[in-house]
Amino acid sequence: MIRRTSRGLAAAVALALALVLAACASIPDTGPVRQGGPVAQVNDQLDLDFNPSPPENGATPQRIVQGFIDAASSPKNNFAIAREYLTRSTAASWNPDESVTVDDGRSRTFDHSGNQWSVDVSPVANVDSAGTYHPVSSKAPVGLSYEVAKENGQWRISVAPAGVVIDDPTFRAVYSQQTLYFYNADFSYLVPDARWFPARVATAATRVASAVLAGPAKWLNGAVISAFPEGTQLAVPSVTTSNGAAHVDLSSEAGQANQLQLQRMQLQLEQSLGSLASSVQLSIEGNQLQVPPLPDGSVPQQDPPVDSHAVVYRGESFGLLNGSTITPLSGLSDKVVALAPSAATVNAARDEVAVLSRGAAVLVRKSGDPVHVDVRPGLIAPALDNQGWLWSVPAASPDALQVAGSNGQPHAVKVDWPGAVGIVALAVSRDGTRVVAIVRTATGYSVLAAGVVRGSDGLPTSITAPIELTVGDGIPTSIAWTGELTVVVLSATNGDATGIAEQTIGGTTSTTTGPATGRTIVGAGGLSRYLVLAGDGTLQAPTGSGWQTQADKVGAVAVQLGQP
Repeated sequence: MIRRTSRGLAAAVALALALVLAACASIPDTGPVRQGGPVAQVNDQLDLDFNPSPPENGATPQRIVQGFIDAASSPKNNFAIAREYLTRSTAASWNPDESVTVDDGRSRTFDHSGNQWSVDVSPVANVDSAGTYHPVSSKAPVGLSYEVAKENGQWRISVAPAGVVIDDPTFRAVYSQQTLYFYNADFSYLVPDARWFPARVATAATRVASAVLAGPAKWLNGAVISAFPEGTQLAVPSVTTSNGAAHVDLSSEAGQANQLQLQRMQLQLEQSLGSLASSVQLSIEGNQLQVPPLPDGSVPQQDPPVDSHAVVYRGESFGLLNGSTITPLSGLSDKVVALAPSAATVNAARDEVAVLSRGAAVLVRKSGDPVHVDVRPGLIAPALDNQGWLWSVPAASPDALQVAGSNGQPHAVKVDWPGAVGIVALAVSRDGTRVVAIVRTATGYSVLAAGVVRGSDGLPTSITAPIELTVGDGIPTSIAWTGELTVVVLSATNGDATGIAEQTIGGTTSTTTGPATGRTIVGAGGLSRYLVLAGDGTLQAPTGSGWQTQADKVGAVAVQLGQP
């Protein structure tokens, strides 16, 4: 067996980035202060492409296989250099867009038997043909098979798996995350869908527009919708940009759309292409359209922010924390305090709160008395969505998820948590279209994300087949949304120590150390993306490389779904 470590390309990435940064390292420190223009990536010609070497004359089979894998990290000219390592027929049929296997790049092993070559890589993530990023749940090696043959006296690859293999540092430079947008069922929210495509401006706009027209990622099917009529495609397989505008020519199916639908189509593309173009010009089969923007009353919300002041329960108070004082929520605070909650979620209008009170899930509203909507034993902290449904489930019965409104009538939500024998925590996104959960399995824990399927009256009826997120180290105890695409998982590690994994759904993960005895994590506004309530009753905020106490004697910190 031949063992090889692939570091050269990653070093090239670092060098390329260092040269780019060095070119802008000089900052003037004299002269008047002037307002700068908006920063945009429109028509940015800085393509971090790599130019790997073509096959050498007389190269051995091993060098051909190694060279092909390295060359496939450059998508330039439709992976032209990588195709030089293939026989003519294989070069014509090989599909590099089928998948991307992201590996650590440090432990690739090569072995062969005759003209058959096998390569084992240690996976980090996979990107499917739709551009959806999936972190791997197993670090077990992935085996890839190749076959070589001589063509015109030179060794070339005659059989190669579809897709490419690329090490993690190079992947992050060669590929970029693009956020596609779809709508919730009533077009009141824009919902993000992260994808990864080769980071070339010349082709990125076409890939993004095509992906939008192809529809959402599988796990969002049923939870979100598109404004485009079914069957709509690009009339020509190219989206061009000029003067900051992306020119998108649609097929004849788009002609079925009325004025409002066209406006929603245009907004959907404008948001999806936002990092590549400042506006979108639509046409249908070459006929240019003049589509005005949506009127203010019809513009959907996107990524609802939360208040920079935490909402807490402390002593005889419940409301917005401002220094050492708490500002009550009108019509709610006294009712919540009377329940002595151990967990709470406040809606954006601040007229509803879902609490866990002495083991029961209670819906508190400004109008009327609190309603005990779920008194089953062993409930985890309930969630509240933006349509007023309280979500509750017993820790030992993950499939017994239900929702209830102000009348207290329970409605079962059909779920399928793979392998779950228990559930630890649940959180609904601020736009009400997705849910994340920590579930306990026979072998450990899983962190899952799924779409929310609703009936015509907004009642949640089921969740979609979930995808797995990164668990992080330790035992996960709490999960929260920090943005439209980002969630954080708080885990107990060693003793009183905790860790936090912050991740983009459909993207990468970063980890940091949490505060001692951290118990509950919630999304936050202002300088902190999240806050942690510790077991000693202190509310902690990240600051620099440590944690700072914001308040003490806190009984519960509330999840916020937005702000008025």
